Amino acid sequence: MWPPLLPALGLLAARALALTVTTTTTTTLGIDPEGSARLNGESFQQSAVTTHNTYQYAAFYNSSGTYAQNHVALGRRALPAGAWQVIVFKDYVQTTIDGHNTISVGIAPADGTIHLSYDHHDVPLNYRVSQAGVATNPGSVVWSTALFGSTLHALPGAAAAGPWTPLTYPRFERIGADLLFEFRIGASGAGDSWLYRYTAGAWSSTGTKYLSGSNNNAYINGLDYLSERLHTSWTWRETPDVATNHDLGYAYSDDLGQTWRTSAGAAVSGAITPTTAGSLVFAIPQGSGILNQEAQTADAAGRFHVLNRETTSGTYLWYHYWRSATGAWTRTAISISGLDTPTATGLRGKLAPHSSGALIAILPSNVDTEVGLYVSTPEGGFGDWTKVWGGSGWAADPLWDKQRLAETGVLSLFLRQSGSYPARRVQVVDFGFA
Repeated sequence: MWPPLLPALGLLAARALALTVTTTTTTTLGIDPEGSARLNGESFQQSAVTTHNTYQYAAFYNSSGTYAQNHVALGRRALPAGAWQVIVFKDYVQTTIDGHNTISVGIAPADGTIHLSYDHHDVPLNYRVSQAGVATNPGSVVWSTALFGSTLHALPGAAAAGPWTPLTYPRFERIGADLLFEFRIGASGAGDSWLYRYTAGAWSSTGTKYLSGSNNNAYINGLDYLSERLHTSWTWRETPDVATNHDLGYAYSDDLGQTWRTSAGAAVSGAITPTTAGSLVFAIPQGSGILNQEAQTADAAGRFHVLNRETTSGTYLWYHYWRSATGAWTRTAISISGLDTPTATGLRGKLAPHSSGALIAILPSNVDTEVGLYVSTPEGGFGDWTKVWGGSGWAADPLWDKQRLAETGVLSLFLRQSGSYPARRVQVVDFGFA
């Protein structure tokens, strides 16, 4: 008796809908700094590269030519193919060779301000902001450091008491015309997560503590705002040891982070804690892998996706978790012939949603210098992974431009070359799809 044809036909249809890469373009931002730690290209940078009003912006550390004397640099270019214009802020010298001390950039569309936060690992806030209008009509603005103020240690307009220290992992997320700023206060294994909102020229006077540790802390995979809903996911860590990470939590907010709901829709009273009922969506034991700050994304169909790695099967594997628009969760290992297995704390990947409904996994090898693009489709239940591109010569957690992909369908990756200083460069690689 012949086997049923429908499942096979369905798989073929899903594969037919997968994306293909049609163009790739690589541009260079600058020289990556010397040192044993990676300062450019860490998974928790949100964001290193972003687009607004047909201009793209990328924030990175630029080498001064002297060891442990690095500068914050901000590049911009007119899309689709303008040359990078890079300004370097020499009034602030970055001296700590620590991979935590990255840069994040955000843009507030309401007033066209560009926001930067940089150089943190349990230290006071470092922040600067441009004049209003710089990103509103960028073609009319002469690109210069004079457009920006000096480094501040509190958000202008917010209460001076903050909290602003000890701060780590600054993130910006665009919410319509406004901007959210998220960060951790405390230390690894003992900290809380905070949100502030920027609206047309001013930061909120007080912040919202939305994740509260209990002799531990949450490590979020990111913040994603889409269709008037803010999503986050996280793991809990009990001590500074990464081996104590455990579980996958999820919550969403329909009022820009003021209040939160569990995956089932139950309202949370106050900040989410390790004992908040319904906040745990998958139990993952300690010792299962790094689990923290890997990747998440939301798509236009109301689904939410998480990328992780685990060793719960006895072997480290990449795992894709996704929540349907109705709240049902699915967890599957990413199985692709030839895909290297991840290591416990190797380079971390990202997930990016395409307007076609396809999901792009951006996975760095943990054994060599390759970065690969892998695509799955909703028609295939996000289990029909296909490799559509691979390139070698990289040594970074790949980062991507959320706004450019959503607006134009072009995927821009922020990457750091492998190799040694001073030959190593920070680059942006653009992918067109069909």
